[in-house]
Formats: sequence, structure tokens, C-alpha cells
Amino acid sequence: MYDTVQYRRKEVEIQRVDSIMRMLPAQAQQVLEAGCRDGYITLKLAEKYPAVTALDLSLPSIDHPRVVCVQGDITSLAFADKSFDLVICTEVLEHIPPNMLETACAELLRVTSRYLLIGVPYRQDLRVHATRCVHCNSINPTTGHVNSFDRERLMSLFGNRQFTKIEYPGRGVYKTNRLSYAVYERFGFPYGTYQQEEPCIHCGKRLVKPLLSLPARLACLFAKGLETIQNKTGPSKSPVWIHVLWDITVQDSLKCQ
Repeated sequence: MYDTVQYRRKEVEIQRVDSIMRMLPAQAQQVLEAGCRDGYITLKLAEKYPAVTALDLSLPSIDHPRVVCVQGDITSLAFADKSFDLVICTEVLEHIPPNMLETACAELLRVTSRYLLIGVPYRQDLRVHATRCVHCNSINPTTGHVNSFDRERLMSLFGNRQFTKIEYPGRGVYKTNRLSYAVYERFGFPYGTYQQEEPCIHCGKRLVKPLLSLPARLACLFAKGLETIQNKTGPSKSPVWIHVLWDITVQDSLKCQ
């Protein structure tokens, strides 16, 4: 079972949330959080702004007088153009099917009248902590992340607009290697994130950790050891996240000059 409380206590998560709050613009009235999940960030936004719309694939349940909960999909937002002063979307774009990613980014831009704040994992190795579904035998990337981003890719998805702020919170991205990954693949990815909330991205069923024989466990321990050596002796740790804030009115004014 995924432990949200424990996750919120992790230093890297604290740094991520602190970065989001630090980057928020001072002035906004109508705010959209696209992909609010359990409402942890939503409630912080409601302390700062007068009206917050909390959107997720399933109807959120957030009890706050300043929050309106909406069921929706960021690839097709049911809002008029420029409906919000500020649109926030964090820990979401890495989950969007690659063929719909550009559409989702265009929708986020469409519904903001001024500010857009995006947060995604930075240069994530999608092979790390992969899982295998025992129901359909398909490989899943960790926690359903199907997209990896660096600064260039993220900027290109939003028209290479000039950003207002950028931060890289957290340190310690974990990498794997071909040999370790091949061993994990052979034995069903025993070190995957099977406690995650996200189901299999292929069949939608709950992920279940595989049971291993003693030889299989020993082989996987060897592969894990290789990863550990690689990450302790390799290059210095890179950021975990990238957060970017755009003021699209600046870009629009430049176009008009």
C-alpha cells in the first residue's frame, strides 16, 4: 500500500513542494491546478489565492470554501480560453501518453491568461524501478511515467517561450545500466514500485510484486549491487525536478512589438 504520509516527509518531496510555493506569482485570482491528486498542493494554493479549481481524472474530494473540484482531462479541458490567471500542473506531464503530450501542453497554455507553472522529473531514467504486470506480462515504467524531460524538451513543448523563473529542486537522480536492467527484466523486475497508486498502464489492473526463487533473488541482488556502485562512484547527482514559470503576457507583448 502506498504511504502518502511517509512520502510527504521525504526531503526530496519537501524540496519539491517548497520550490512550487516559492515560484508562485504574488497576484492571481482564478487558479487552476491541473492534476491535483489528493489535494495536498491545492490546499496550500487555497491559503494564498481566493479561487482555486482542482481538476483530476477522477472527481477530487477537497473540502475547502475556496476550492471547486472538477473531473476532467488535461488533454481536453472544458474551460474557455484564458479562464485562469494562473495554471499549475506538476507531477502530471510525465504520465501523459506521448502521442497526447503536445495536446496537453497546448490546452494548459490555452486556458491561462497569464501565468503557467509546470513541474516534471528532470532527466529521469525510466528504466529505474520498472515493474512487470502479472496479468498482461507488460513492462511498466516506474509509477506510470512514460515521458522523460530535460530543459530543452520541456521548453519546446511550450513554444520555447521565455520563462520568468526556473528551479531544479532536489538532488540524487538514480540511474541503472543495461546489465542490471536485463537481469531485472529476466526475473520480473522485483525492485519495481509495486506499492504505487497507479495501475498497469497497459491493462489497468493492480500491479503485484513477483515471487522469486533463491537463485533469482541472488541474481537480482547482484544487479542491485552494480547499480549501487554505479550511482555512488558516477558523476555528481543531478536535480530530481525541473520547475518552470512562464508569464505568457511577456511573450505576447514581444510578438506585438
